[in-house]
This record gives sequence, C-alpha cells and structure tokens, in this order.
Amino acid sequence: MRRDLEHRLRAVERKGSGGFEIWIYQRGGIVRGPHGEQMTREEAESRCRAAGKFAHFCSETDMRL
Repeated sequence: MRRDLEHRLRAVERKGSGGFEIWIYQRGGIVRGPHGEQMTREEAESRCRAAGKFAHFCSETDMRL
C-alpha cells in the first residue's frame, strides 16, 4: 500500500496537477470526500478530473497505517 501511494503521489508531482484529494471507501460502493461529501467513486473521479486534481481512494483501515 505504501509503495502504491508513493507511486501515485510522484505521478501527481510530474503531472503538475492542482493537487490531490483522498477519498475513503464506505459501504454500498460509496466514497467519502475530504469535506464529508458522499458519492460514487465514478462521480468523485469525474469531479476531481474536472478540477484538475488527482483522486486517491483507500479504506479506513489503510488510513490508520
């Protein structure tokens, strides 16, 4: 997991994107965003892409590592 996160963050740096957002998986295929918003992963990806941001998805367990 850690190596994957490092790889993704380096990709963000190379792209020169507008930053990144961390989204956490919830039950029923829903993800929770950095400001508490809830939507499907596809909606979150689309929203981040439109804002020029990189979306990183992980579980609550991964966040505790």
